[in-house]
Amino acid sequence: MQLKKLTIHNIASIEDATIDFSGMELGKAPIFLICGETGAGKTTILDSICLALYGETSQEDDSVKRG
Repeated sequence: MQLKKLTIHNIASIEDATIDFSGMELGKAPIFLICGETGAGKTTILDSICLALYGETSQEDDSVKRG
């Protein structure tokens, strides 16, 4: 499976964001790193991917669910 685009809307502290995995930089890389400071939203990105694929997140406090 290859991710093409992730659109995040009102999940955790992210109001609206779009990540284009097929864009110039990420599209050419066979692997990439999600990194940043504490609280930057790394887990929110991964939770958003899990929510899109499986309808739930991996967090114990599962307050984000697709209805």
